[in-house]
Parts: sequence; C-alpha cells; structure tokens
Amino acid sequence: MSSDYGFYAGILRFVAKKTESDDREIRVMMGHLSGIATAIEHSGRFVVERGNCESAARAFAGVAKFLQERILPEALSAGNEGAVDQLKWAIETSLALGSELVKRIALEEYKGENKFTFDLPKAPTNPTLH
Repeated sequence: MSSDYGFYAGILRFVAKKTESDDREIRVMMGHLSGIATAIEHSGRFVVERGNCESAARAFAGVAKFLQERILPEALSAGNEGAVDQLKWAIETSLALGSELVKRIALEEYKGENKFTFDLPKAPTNPTLH
C-alpha cells in the first residue's frame, strides 16, 4: 500500500520545499506536510494531534491551490492524462483531508480525542504517460 502513495508524498514534500517563508506559521505548516509525507510513504496513513489540525488543514489547502493553479494547467496543456488523473486525485484528497481536519476539531463527537488518524483514499492507478 505505501508505495501507492509515493507520488503524493513527493507532491507534499515538493510543496513544502518550494514554500519558503520567514513566517513561523507557514514554516510550521510546511513541517506538517513533510512529516505527513514520511508517514504516508510508509503506511498510507498519518496522525495529527488536535493542536495541529488547523495549521495542517491550511497546509493541505495550500497544496490543493498550488496544484490547481500551477501544475494542473501544465499537465492539461501537455495532454498528459496520467498526470492529470494523479493531480486531480491529489487536489481532491488534499481538500478532503483539510476539511476533515477542521471537522474533527469542531464536532462534539471528537471532543475527547487528542490525536486523529487518517487513511488516504485508494490511490489512482499507475498512469500511462503520453
């Protein structure tokens, strides 16, 4: 399973490295992405502590925005259907994870939990490059 998510781990690391900032909060968010990338690469899942949910959610939203605005248009114009499928999956997954992180800290049913474990959805099949 873990090898299925190597592309997503790579995307998270890429965004984390490309996002340089003097802002401490942004550096923390990028640290979350790097740690999550390592975890999903090994197991396809990751854990976030309650206190980190908001910044991790913002980091996932940033990944989705970066992919939508900068990377997806290039894949579309190149006609690379496999890359487009992976990018769409990565964007949708990032948005869903960010939403779920916010939900976990907001809903009463999760009130007593201090850590949350997330399993990634099934990864897209290996693309055929054109």
